[in-house]
Amino acid sequence: MMDPQFNRNFVPMVSDELERLILQEIAHRGRANADSEVLDLPCGEGHHAVAMAKLGARVLAADQSSRETTVRGRALASAVGDRVDFAAAGLREGPLPAGPFDLVFCHHGIYRLAYPEARRVVRALLKSLRIGGKLFISAYGLHSALGEGYADAEKAVEERHSCLTPALASAYNITEPVCLYTERNLVTLLFEAGGSVLKTFTTTHGTVKGVAVRL
Repeated sequence: MMDPQFNRNFVPMVSDELERLILQEIAHRGRANADSEVLDLPCGEGHHAVAMAKLGARVLAADQSSRETTVRGRALASAVGDRVDFAAAGLREGPLPAGPFDLVFCHHGIYRLAYPEARRVVRALLKSLRIGGKLFISAYGLHSALGEGYADAEKAVEERHSCLTPALASAYNITEPVCLYTERNLVTLLFEAGGSVLKTFTTTHGTVKGVAVRL
């Protein structure tokens, strides 16, 4: 049931298109008197989780255990501490939260994973959704600034997993091998993981993003 303290008609202006899409989805479900159970993985410092909770979602924010104090503190400071929980979990480390969730937000989460591992993880994320639930996902783009001098640029995505140039690795603080995606690669990943692709797009900065539904 919708909690009257949340204004479902006001979706805040955000610069990130993928975040805007999930906030609109949460607001839409709220206007239909349906609270959203959301997994935010990796949640970082909790900015997205708090924004979703402010619209009435119940959010499980998951990341490295060192993030917990920051995430819980941000949620409490925003008066949504009762709607944001935290789990120590990563896409690579240990089992993923099982759900079931209505929505999963995976923002810049899969870049560290080789493609076969990313496919396994995305399949697990889709399975954590209720039937009809949606996965919102993004990946660093092969044709973005990160792709300049990328050693695996000419390889098939299944074989693409190498370090950025030293200058870019230092500038973006990404020192481990990464897999960069084209929009077509992301579509293929979602399809192979068992999702039905609703939308994909490439940002002006070359990041690729998509929304898939569990059937």
